[in-house]
Amino acid sequence: MPNAGVEIVESHNREWDFEARVNTGAGERTLVCQAKSRAWPNELHAIAYRMHRAIEQLGNGRLIPVLVAPYVSPQAAESCRELGLSWADLAGNCELHIDEAFIHVQGLPNPFRKGRGTASLYSPKSSRVVHALLIDPKRPWTTEDLAMASGVSLGQVASVKKLLATNRWIRASYGHTVLTEPRKLLADWSNHYKPKRSTVHLFTLDAPAVLEERIASTVPDYAFTEFSAADRYAPYTRYQRVAFYVPGWDEQLSNALDLKSGDGASNVTVYVTGAPIPHVEEAAHARCVSPVLVYLDLLQLPGRGQDAAEHLLASAIEPRWR
Repeated sequence: MPNAGVEIVESHNREWDFEARVNTGAGERTLVCQAKSRAWPNELHAIAYRMHRAIEQLGNGRLIPVLVAPYVSPQAAESCRELGLSWADLAGNCELHIDEAFIHVQGLPNPFRKGRGTASLYSPKSSRVVHALLIDPKRPWTTEDLAMASGVSLGQVASVKKLLATNRWIRASYGHTVLTEPRKLLADWSNHYKPKRSTVHLFTLDAPAVLEERIASTVPDYAFTEFSAADRYAPYTRYQRVAFYVPGWDEQLSNALDLKSGDGASNVTVYVTGAPIPHVEEAAHARCVSPVLVYLDLLQLPGRGQDAAEHLLASAIEPRWR
């Protein structure tokens, strides 16, 4: 837009708050801007509908609807794109369609962040609800079913559902909740994943398969994770490290498994939960945590961990979502 000039003026239309007149090579265009204190994805459909309807009633093809907020999240930006809304935020991000021009800036952090946003979904209790939904997203869940499956209160489930609905990740109707965006929810959890557990690093001279067989026959309550579990759900690559969960750990278990201190040379990782291990499944004749939790744990690993996680997602997790 060569020689573009911008003039901000007050709006007399109740469907937007102000207007920005832009002079382009094709003439004057008017950005009609709706300002919101928060850009909640679940509210954008109503905003877009009202703005598009008002523009259609005016019959003015030079009007361009724009959402303006302190910060527009990637989820809200995607919703705007689907709804035909341009947008801009005070962090400096924007996506503006003006005639043939396309202005896109995204990735600048939110300088107005308050509280934890979606991070509160992944607290020790709330994450149990998220975990249950991701394991069986096609199931129409009642609040009572979710509370029972995740072992939390009805109020906790209601709080989680409210935040999921705000991000348009669930659909609720007739007393049932269905997770409609499992991929987005899992990606968001991976960005906030900080499991509450302690870690014991140990060493063995045994091959992974030998040690895993001894764990299965010796440890009364265990569940494999990382490559030890991924190899059972969706084999991807050879591995030399063993990882598993237990509710508790002591020196007697180390001695029974012939494991030594792993200072500087660990090839065995024990995750101690201090509570029952969540969502244990049987896979290839061994106890494993759910593929969802395995995926999250693999993403924390350097090297081939992320590749193995994406293979697990495509081969073992997403087929369950279809």
